[in-house]
Amino acid sequence: MRRPCAPARRRLGIRPARTGAWRYRRTGRARARRRYVKRLRLSAVRPRLTSTTTIGDPVTRRARSADWDYGELSARVYELDKPAGRSLGGDVEFYTRRLGAVTGEILEPAVGTGRMLVPLLRHGLRVTGYDTSEHMLRICRDNLAAAGLEADVFIGDMTAYTKPGVYEAILVPTGSIVLVPDRDAAVRALRCMHESLRPGGRLFVDVPPPRLLTGPGALRHWQDGDSELLILQTMHVDLDEVNQRVVRWLRYELWREGRLVETQLQNSPMLCFGAQEFRMLLREAGFTDVAVYGDYDEDAELAADASIWTFEAVRA
Repeated sequence: MRRPCAPARRRLGIRPARTGAWRYRRTGRARARRRYVKRLRLSAVRPRLTSTTTIGDPVTRRARSADWDYGELSARVYELDKPAGRSLGGDVEFYTRRLGAVTGEILEPAVGTGRMLVPLLRHGLRVTGYDTSEHMLRICRDNLAAAGLEADVFIGDMTAYTKPGVYEAILVPTGSIVLVPDRDAAVRALRCMHESLRPGGRLFVDVPPPRLLTGPGALRHWQDGDSELLILQTMHVDLDEVNQRVVRWLRYELWREGRLVETQLQNSPMLCFGAQEFRMLLREAGFTDVAVYGDYDEDAELAADASIWTFEAVRA
């Protein structure tokens, strides 16, 4: 082997062995440099997660990279927080009233775990649904089986799914429409739903009034069984006032017997719509006869302090 020159030996951290034959031997500085580069490479692959238990002992846990969809932990938390059949502010009762006379097929985009689907099926309505998350749909199918109900639920995206002229009604409850990436995507979703409705069919969309929040949300937790605890921390990390968009990071943690075993980071941007703006989007998508209700009360006047707005529109 050709012996490196002295400057190269110093730069590479190489020095001769005492035997006189040249061998590569790393100095302490070279070993430290190698460990540092290795840490940088690992941190570029997945987030570094180091934490302690409540008594301060180091924990070894499984790390998941950032997940931009409803993953396993977020789906579990959703089911614990909003189980199938639970009414949020009277929305189940509202949709049961508004859809009670519908005899044709009904579609629920972003069906999730079946919170709304299950009670509508129990009232004899013919409802199908789709969602982008297989984890949510798996829980939805379990909920349907537990209730002794059947429905077609499948993977789908509201910005792309169409089934022209099939549905008599489409509902998008709990503000799921604001989770699409941008306003162009919202218009595409509304046009897809317009195309999927029969003439005279009705669309119902829940939209939360704009709240440009910047502070952290409350730390929430749920006990799942005797040994598992799930924790959700909401962080508002970006506020785009020009495009009326709030970006949140949702950090989910799974603790088992006092040890943190899994984390998940979900990017959750939310669009903010004014009432008149969303009316215009519906008309741009081809809808007519737009009505707006506040807090699931058909008789109340629309107010800015409502917790939810429900838009009802008709395909001409």
